[in-house]
Amino acid sequence: MSGKRKISYIADIALLVVVAVVLAVTMAFSRSIELTLGLAYYVDAETGEVVSAKRTTVASADGAAELRVHFLDVGQGDCTVIELPDGKTMIIDGGENTKAVKTAILDYIDVNLPDDFAYFDYAVLTHADSDHCGSLDDVLDVYPARTFYRPNVEATNNGYQDPGKSELTVGAKTKDTVAYKNCIDSGYRANADFTPRGIVTDPSDETQTIYGGSGDNIYTFTFYSPLSDDYTDWNDYSPIMILNYRGFIFAMSGDAEKKNEEEFVQRTVDARTDGVEDKYDLFTDEFTVNVIKAGHHGSRTSTSQAYIDTITTEAGAAAAYYIISCGEDNKYGHPHPETIDRLGGMNVPKSNILRTDESGDLPFSVRTDADGVYRMFYGDTQTSATAGVLPSLPNGAQPEPEPEPTPGPDDGEQELVLVYREWNGIKLTWALVAWSGYACLVILVILHAALTAVFGRRGGKGRRR
Repeated sequence: MSGKRKISYIADIALLVVVAVVLAVTMAFSRSIELTLGLAYYVDAETGEVVSAKRTTVASADGAAELRVHFLDVGQGDCTVIELPDGKTMIIDGGENTKAVKTAILDYIDVNLPDDFAYFDYAVLTHADSDHCGSLDDVLDVYPARTFYRPNVEATNNGYQDPGKSELTVGAKTKDTVAYKNCIDSGYRANADFTPRGIVTDPSDETQTIYGGSGDNIYTFTFYSPLSDDYTDWNDYSPIMILNYRGFIFAMSGDAEKKNEEEFVQRTVDARTDGVEDKYDLFTDEFTVNVIKAGHHGSRTSTSQAYIDTITTEAGAAAAYYIISCGEDNKYGHPHPETIDRLGGMNVPKSNILRTDESGDLPFSVRTDADGVYRMFYGDTQTSATAGVLPSLPNGAQPEPEPEPTPGPDDGEQELVLVYREWNGIKLTWALVAWSGYACLVILVILHAALTAVFGRRGGKGRRR
């Protein structure tokens, strides 16, 4: 045997030994790996419902529940990821249909959400334009959403049958782009764990208000528009949304334009004299908002003065943070100078106007400070924001009871059952997958050694001649 062949054999054996040792070590973490890779998941032993593998609450270092709102940098588009105080999650829009945007969103989720994060509880598609729905389908293919809110627009591309057509209003407009069709299809697609529930956003339906938590940790996420069934501008299908946790309030509005905002403003004016108790009574002269996501990437035709005056006080408008999601040097000129000037006229400090094209991802949170008092933070910096009107539950809603401690899967009284995915009746455990892969590697190494021996002998004979 030549020296080169001997070295090759030793290298092959060393590779097998190293891989075997690494795989053996991973066996100690097999359950975590199985949950992370989706080979296994937990179900409620009583109901059979799939239980999220992610943490049950979003908590500060001291264990207090917290709200996290991530405004992602997706170039000329929109994407917001929200971690609610009770551990539920939401994604609003998904940017343009490009590989870079898809990668940016998935990478952000991978870094900032729990390692065993598996799905969203809610997904909201504000409207059908590609800079909002373009990569949302790719994200939902990886992390599906249990509940999918979508606009009152039928997807019709190339004969596609919109799975939510029966929920649309009669005569709803249609849009035949591939991006919109793909997003609708992913939003409704059943997976191995559950079948998503599709909902056409309708602010008149009180049951669409999202709320959760218990005691002081109650939060609400409420839709206030669109107030018409159809619009001439696709942007106006975007909902105006208010998220309230412990009196810290975020206002978001997709690409809502003049028509949508005017309807909303008029509805709040009517609420003051209509004698009907409903959610629009919230907007009194004292109501304030802490974070306002500027509509339509800071366009001059959105986030009007009337809209701002409706959702916050003069002092609140000056103190609020304004989020502008736009691409660097975008062809639309967003944000428009008129918008920046409007904010400046309200005495908004330049430091409170936050742009994704300048600052990248913009993470906010509501959590306890060093003294255990709830504050709003931008990144790691505590803001001067103050709490306002506390959230109130929609009519007929009941707060969740104080949660009982949930036994872990290894506790004495198990309430969760670990279920493995199967292939042809075989449980796909990490041990099976890992050592099956190792067996394939052994076969390849043997083939490599055999080929080396055969061609090595031939080469040697040729040299002797």
